[in-house]
Amino acid sequence: MKILFLFAILFCTQAFASLEAGQKAFIQGDYNKAFEQWRQAAEQGDLTAQRNIAHLYRWGKGVPQDLMQAAFWYYTAAKGGLDTAQYNLGVMYLRGEGVPRNEEEGIIWLERAAEQNNEKAKKKLAHLKIEIDHELPTEEDLLKPVKHKPQPSSKSPSIKVMTVSRKEPPLYAHLASYYTQETLEKGWEELKQTFPELSKFKTLETQVTLPEKGKYIRLYIKGKPEEIKQVCSLLNAKKQYCLISYP
Repeated sequence: MKILFLFAILFCTQAFASLEAGQKAFIQGDYNKAFEQWRQAAEQGDLTAQRNIAHLYRWGKGVPQDLMQAAFWYYTAAKGGLDTAQYNLGVMYLRGEGVPRNEEEGIIWLERAAEQNNEKAKKKLAHLKIEIDHELPTEEDLLKPVKHKPQPSSKSPSIKVMTVSRKEPPLYAHLASYYTQETLEKGWEELKQTFPELSKFKTLETQVTLPEKGKYIRLYIKGKPEEIKQVCSLLNAKKQYCLISYP
């Protein structure tokens, strides 16, 4: 038990040192070094470093701009309980940056941040009606009587109106990234074995190239929006990464 405690102290100390080194590099304008230092701390579970990594991806400093990666790291820190990351993730959902625009999801994350007394989240929620691109109808508009179109005369010939139901577009969710097709196929099989509910979804793969990581493949599932949302919620509850996002 004592050995485990010492390892935990060492682990936290290393993460803090990387966080501090990253902050120093960022202030000096060395964004590449800041990214490397924060990445080490982020992978060790430091929430602040995870949020800082998201900032760099969002701004394109030290790494090519990648809003999906920014959303992933904001989400990671937000799920860990960091209020500032919850605020950032909420804003990205409201704007549709790196994730499909979803006002409901954005408000949920802003409310979580506001519950921790995050002032920015409180102000955002207070002015949300103004800041969202489209405005909600005013109370005066809601009270206006609806103008009904004149009904056709009974003498008029009956006209049949055909209604065409629009097919709802599929929703996508990012599950994991792999360096080779072989590891992707193996990883997908392991995911289906661990989470059988994934078997009914079709997959989509996208090729990505980053200077630091080289080429790799992102694995997505696609399906009906409600089903994708449900399975993502289930996976996240089981500590398995699943982020609703565009390929």
